[in-house]
Amino acid sequence: MNHFTGAGRNIMISEKYFKLYLRDALEQYGINAAEGLVLHMMKMKSAESTDSVFNGKTQDEIIREIHYDKGVMTRTMKSLEEKGYVTRSENPADSRSFLFVLTDKGEDIQETIMKVFTEWENALVSGLDENETVAFMKMLEKASENALQFYCRFRDRA
Repeated sequence: MNHFTGAGRNIMISEKYFKLYLRDALEQYGINAAEGLVLHMMKMKSAESTDSVFNGKTQDEIIREIHYDKGVMTRTMKSLEEKGYVTRSENPADSRSFLFVLTDKGEDIQETIMKVFTEWENALVSGLDENETVAFMKMLEKASENALQFYCRFRDRA
């Protein structure tokens, strides 16, 4: 069997169970999988920011980070805002967009969200030693980059 034949299948299986896990693990907090991903990404990106003040992210910046379509992201951000996890304000750099910032409630849930994501990553690398884990993570990152580039080339041909 060609070792590439199962790559797509295995990625789809992993994605399915990741989303089911997120759904079930965050359900008691009233957060769905998409909302959990957004809250996690917003916190991670604010922690990585070199600015002394984190002024939020636009919806387009969040989309570029987690690769959701605009319709899903619009509904997700509206829901997070209604649930009190983020606030939305006008973007001073572009009046056609908004900035989303974590609220105190959004900050307070971060420890729980981090625990959920850490548990998932630990489950994925279970049975791997440290070198294998590092290599696996690098390969996943490269596979994701390759997938994006391949799709962009495919879309441009169509």
